[in-house]
Amino acid sequence: MAAHASHAPPSLETDLWRWLLFESGLSRTRARELILAHAQSHALSLFWQAGPEFFFQQMELSAEEKPHFLHGFAQWSQLQARWALERKQGLQILRINEPGYPVTLVRHLPPSSRPLLLFVRGDMTLLDLPMITPLANRTPTAESETWALETLLELIDEGALPLIVARTGVEARLVKALLTINAPFALSIPHGLASYQPPERLQTALNQGRVLLVSPFKPDWLPAAAEPNPLAPHAMHFTRALAHALLALTPLQTPPFPQQPCFRWDSCQESRCEVYAGPEAFFMRLMESDLPASQTQPSSSPSTTDSTSTPLAPEDILTILAQGGPIPDALAARIQSRLNPDT
Repeated sequence: MAAHASHAPPSLETDLWRWLLFESGLSRTRARELILAHAQSHALSLFWQAGPEFFFQQMELSAEEKPHFLHGFAQWSQLQARWALERKQGLQILRINEPGYPVTLVRHLPPSSRPLLLFVRGDMTLLDLPMITPLANRTPTAESETWALETLLELIDEGALPLIVARTGVEARLVKALLTINAPFALSIPHGLASYQPPERLQTALNQGRVLLVSPFKPDWLPAAAEPNPLAPHAMHFTRALAHALLALTPLQTPPFPQQPCFRWDSCQESRCEVYAGPEAFFMRLMESDLPASQTQPSSSPSTTDSTSTPLAPEDILTILAQGGPIPDALAARIQSRLNPDT
């Protein structure tokens, strides 16, 4: 079973994480513990190539855990063939210790809740864009749905990306509208991406690089057809954590994540939400959220800064614009020219 390190496939470290989490027979808690103990050194693949006994020794496995790993070694070739086919079909996996892992998940979720693996289909560079998730705790009015679509299109034009959870209702109607006008968006799928068959129009958009599918769940997991999806609440929680901002179409029953802006379509009756005031104010608000704590004004609420908070000083704005951040280049240039007309 031992292999030379020079012949190790580039996906080996990621495949071992996936195997430990979903195929090893260990509890998810124990698998996370083993992965995180060696994540910084990327050592799992080195241990694995050295053979079973060395792997057992370095991982400090108990006698009860060893049979699971012996079974894993026996099934490895079969798993590798299946996963290679999935990669060929477009499934991509991003580890938590790799560049590009969304900073929003680190900011909004405690360490124990952050997905160690993120499964993606589509253009992964779309993950770099600021993401906005429309939310409704009850059926929104037709007027608010129209406002949501117009607002999302306005933000798309400035370089943002709608992030929509795949479910019936307003989200499905927004997805249909975005597909109709060939607009880009990300879709959070509440089950495994390897088992998900996109409808024809969505598949076309995927092929054209306009859509990103994302999920934190085991790639081949599917809910029972005749029962409610037990992971639907987890999918919504994950989607909200991945988003940079929430576009609230109805009053939210739960607060936004810390430092996450929340915008209302009608009013600002809830102290945790803000009135949407156009794309420039929106991106400025995102930039303010990304500032270190020493550069932001303290807020009366730990979750967000409301619409009455002290705005950024011009020098802080210029500093962040110079460093780059969530503001697209064209919009950043317009803001910078207004703040400093002499540049």
